[in-house]
Amino acid sequence: MTTGISTAMAPIAAADCFEIETAFVTPYKLSHGTLATTRAVLVKLTDADGIAGWGEADPSPTFSGESSGDVASILKESLLPAVLAADNPEPGRIDAELDALLADHLFAKGAVSMALLDILGKRLGVPVATLLGGALRRSLPVLWPLGNGTAEDDIRVIEERAAQGFSSFMLKMGTAPIREEVRRVAALEERYGSRLTLIADANQGWSRDQAHEFLTGVSDSRLAFVEQPVGKDDLEGMAMLARDSALPISADESVLGLAHAARLAKLGAASVFSIKSSKNGGPLRAQRIAAVAQAFGIRCYLNSMLEFGITQAASLQHAVTIGNLVEVGHAFMSPLRLAEDPTDFSSFVRDGVVRLPARAGLGIEVDERHIRRLAVAEFHLGTSRSNPG
Repeated sequence: MTTGISTAMAPIAAADCFEIETAFVTPYKLSHGTLATTRAVLVKLTDADGIAGWGEADPSPTFSGESSGDVASILKESLLPAVLAADNPEPGRIDAELDALLADHLFAKGAVSMALLDILGKRLGVPVATLLGGALRRSLPVLWPLGNGTAEDDIRVIEERAAQGFSSFMLKMGTAPIREEVRRVAALEERYGSRLTLIADANQGWSRDQAHEFLTGVSDSRLAFVEQPVGKDDLEGMAMLARDSALPISADESVLGLAHAARLAKLGAASVFSIKSSKNGGPLRAQRIAAVAQAFGIRCYLNSMLEFGITQAASLQHAVTIGNLVEVGHAFMSPLRLAEDPTDFSSFVRDGVVRLPARAGLGIEVDERHIRRLAVAEFHLGTSRSNPG
């Protein structure tokens, strides 16, 4: 607990928003193209006692239909003014108020929610995981993604990362002919056997027929699951594939909010939900989606957008509280793939394992000067509220 400061939430006195950009260490090949850089929107909220919390939004125009500029505009024009006007900015209360104010825009709402949870954790002197019910584990294995490519491309990366302790790998797919993707899986399984866990992710890149062809071709494989084989709105197609497949099907782009999760569960369209704290609107909303999954016997995979350390920290704080996680490595490697990250999250990942920090709030150190160096746009909103001294 912060000495001399009440544990109750104080009004938010200031909001600072930064749109930042950095390059990937190695360009990332996906079904919709090769990415060389990524952008995110970082939000710093400071309460009337001077306690600051950080949040992050990681939109992708291809994935979400929103750019980082769109998110920054929604924050500036609608969401942050509402937060600044609130007398009691408790995270759950603000989540509900913002949902009533504006439909959708989960990325922007998630950044606000993360920042408020960070503040509340710091005020109480506890990790956000404690606010979410308490950690069931202190560490998780970490996955490494493999871009669209050949088995030979994969092997070069796998050899390097396996030597660093990584044992789960996600194969990005969706551009090569299906027969080549089937051969790719077979080649990797022949080389590595049960020493590695492999996941296939088409990122919506296939038609129903293509997805069926792939699932038939790998039906005897050891793939842990196949993620989002068809378009996010084709829930009936997902359900059909799930019924016919010998392998588990995971929903990623299809599971945005609670209503999406409920419909997927009702249709039996997935046996794994890909949870992303930014995509799902922050840890509190993501927690409700994980609860729906548990009620229907669906497991959770903690995935990531192209994220900096703030979102990764928020996701980790939630991940360690989930009892129905799938037994694979989870996606806490994103900052390791970036040329720059203004947090210390990467230091939590060692030997292919991410470890929960003991610090209060989100548990990360954020370098604001570094953020300002990465910023391509920024703004500040304030009120007359200030630290009473």
